[in-house]
Amino acid sequence: MRSGAGAVLFAGVGAGLLSACGGGSASSIVPEAPRLTSVENFRDMAGTGDGYPTADGRRLRRGVFYRSGALSADDADLIAIQRLSLRAIHDLRTPDETVIAPDRMLMGALRETHEIAPIDVSAANVADANTARAWMIERQRQMIEHPSARAQFGALLSRLARTPGPQVVHGALGKDRTGWASALVLAIADVPLDVIIQDYLVTNIVAQAQIAARVSAHAARLGVAQQAVAPLHQAESATIEAAFDEMQKRFGTLNDYLTRGLSLEQSDIAMLNAKLVQ
Repeated sequence: MRSGAGAVLFAGVGAGLLSACGGGSASSIVPEAPRLTSVENFRDMAGTGDGYPTADGRRLRRGVFYRSGALSADDADLIAIQRLSLRAIHDLRTPDETVIAPDRMLMGALRETHEIAPIDVSAANVADANTARAWMIERQRQMIEHPSARAQFGALLSRLARTPGPQVVHGALGKDRTGWASALVLAIADVPLDVIIQDYLVTNIVAQAQIAARVSAHAARLGVAQQAVAPLHQAESATIEAAFDEMQKRFGTLNDYLTRGLSLEQSDIAMLNAKLVQ
């Protein structure tokens, strides 16, 4: 999928539905996503400041969709999250994962589950970075084509479109399943591919300490150098690029993937675009 492909695919969609989604006040009046110490990788899908640019020069509206790791917040972070007035929490984890790190309940927010199997890096017995990278890319491709995962991603996007108010999408760490969900939302909003990739890589900055700890522990367990397992835990451009390549190979276009692969209605696609694009 080349940069800017979403702009061609969805040209004219956002402007037609902007009024239906509550108008177009600037993102600058929306507070930045809070910096949380007990919740990993919590951030606004639309970026910071004026919001990410679209292919046609507009900007995304912040404060609509957030992304995160597990919402196992301490009391201080729970208060900060409550200030966002979230209307829905979309948990992409399996039941076994939620038992390990249960979400804190948020006042006024409906909690919905979309069970998608995790990419279990603990099962990767790799000896070097290239092998680790290839392993990760293959698992990412499988997530794009797997029927169950596609059904859940479709249900997620539908709920994001039809539920009013701010919402958050999260997995365990907010990198793989959440990363693909966020990439799809940004693609629907006509954000260029290079910007989507850069957003995917932001995980390495905001979760730097947690990633470093996991890399160190994994390398020690296997008895290999840390750089050998780093691609399993870091966000890499090759991984998200492989996801878009797999989507294109199997479905041709983003719109075909959304409608045929995820069974998403065109009206939901248009509403997602209209919610985000100013």
